[in-house]
Amino acid sequence: MIIQEAEIFFVSIPVTPVEKGGIAPYRGHDLPPGEGIRSAASCLVKVTTREGITGWGETNAVINPAVQAALFQHYIRPLVLGMDCLQANARQYRAAKSIEPPVGVRGILSGIDMACWDAAGKALGLPVYTLLGGKIRDRVNVAYCLGLEDLTVTAERVQEILDAGYHTIKTTGGNDVAFDLRRAELMRQIGADRLNIRVDMNEAYDFIAAAHFLSQAEPLALEYVEQPLRVNQFNALAELHKRFKTPIAVNEDCYVPHNLFNYVQANAIDAAVVDMDPLGGITELVRIADLGEEAGLPLIHHCGFDLGIKTAAILQVYAAKPAFSRPMDSTYMTHQDDILPEKLSIRDGAFTIPDGPGLGIVVDEDKVRRFSIQ
Repeated sequence: MIIQEAEIFFVSIPVTPVEKGGIAPYRGHDLPPGEGIRSAASCLVKVTTREGITGWGETNAVINPAVQAALFQHYIRPLVLGMDCLQANARQYRAAKSIEPPVGVRGILSGIDMACWDAAGKALGLPVYTLLGGKIRDRVNVAYCLGLEDLTVTAERVQEILDAGYHTIKTTGGNDVAFDLRRAELMRQIGADRLNIRVDMNEAYDFIAAAHFLSQAEPLALEYVEQPLRVNQFNALAELHKRFKTPIAVNEDCYVPHNLFNYVQANAIDAAVVDMDPLGGITELVRIADLGEEAGLPLIHHCGFDLGIKTAAILQVYAAKPAFSRPMDSTYMTHQDDILPEKLSIRDGAFTIPDGPGLGIVVDEDKVRRFSIQ
């Protein structure tokens, strides 16, 4: 299972606009109305072994594609050629010790790691979830991601999302405490007890704003408030956690080495939202899942407008790891197409976990070329 070739491709797929029942432009608190994400852009990774087995991975296009391409060509590709797909621990250890600069590198390594798991599963004729110990669930509920919209659009979309069979919504906030509260109240009014509500503040609040929101939101029974403060705020988050009943989760903090462990020790959080991209792939996501299970900490996988390859990889880990007990964040249902022959199945607000070998999916290389960007 020696890697003989490694390639990357950049693709972009349109996201359905809000006025047509979608989410584009998807915006957070730091963007004015009318601006936001309008397409799902990804960097795809393909590895080919000496035996001719191919594996696919996917990483989010979070930096300029030219920069990612240069990092891949000059740092990542020379490192992984000749390495064994089955030696995940050695590959991750060597990469962690060898790669500089770190910015943007771990995401590409995540794609390589994902592709190696895919190739290994194909070689053995087994799904990745079997290689991780076996499946404990067949379906994964979806948290429908909705950007920061005004109250009128929010009301319309929440009702449409409920009617489509989803029971969890993850939305953004952080622009204004009073507006965030009004919007959360509206969502609760429409959803009643049928809807779980997550609000992601993306580090936008200071301590006073966070305390005000968490206290006033207690009657709304939110599932959790995500990353209300900036990273490394251990004492402040522990104090908020002690004072208020509204659950707290971290996201960006999970990508700072040892932070998640430190938050668990400080009894400062109720859940963690993680993403294999900045962690380093399936291998590192499994490590975090084991930490979560040992700590009794529920985990949620974050959404980076992931296409079918990464979504399938997330589902493989969800299938095998008990700590991923909460619905995964996703925008996948709003993507107008995919680089798979057919989009992954979502029924009654839940993904069906693919059962084929490797990641359980087949990549349509004609579609890769059709949606490619330079």
